[in-house]
Amino acid sequence: MLVHTRVDNELDVAEWLLRAADDPARARAEWQTMDVALLRCGVHFTAIRVPAAVVLAAARSEDRARVDEFLAAALHGGPVFVDRQSGRYYCLVPASTCATWWVPDTACLTGDSFLGVPHPSIDSGRYLARSSWCVPPYRPEAVCQADAVAKIVSLGRFLLAGAKETDDV
Repeated sequence: MLVHTRVDNELDVAEWLLRAADDPARARAEWQTMDVALLRCGVHFTAIRVPAAVVLAAARSEDRARVDEFLAAALHGGPVFVDRQSGRYYCLVPASTCATWWVPDTACLTGDSFLGVPHPSIDSGRYLARSSWCVPPYRPEAVCQADAVAKIVSLGRFLLAGAKETDDV
């Protein structure tokens, strides 16, 4: 019986992510020194950038653990990370997604975009990390379903609009 440990899975995922780097050796060094490597979108995957306010509204929480649980369930385990400095969440999706993506308050990062991606071992438990995985990739090539990301965004926008209306009353 073959058993894969979390470390084995992280190594497999790291190798898959590194295929998106223009210079894999440099990206590996960036992960070692900065915890984040610059990877090219649009080849093996791309990312949908979502404002934190939209994600937190959809999750109906600002608690990291609850938001992570919400994202894991709503995105069926698809990988998502947060950049706390910019206040944005990034959902990894199939590279072809940008051809049809049009959801307000988001951006689908095209093939000429580069993204600072945290090492697969950096989860939200590392409070000092600028970027960390809310839902780490569990295997190579695992991505979110774009329609699931769209549903989260729609829900978050709806709840934010309702909150704004009650504030204006």
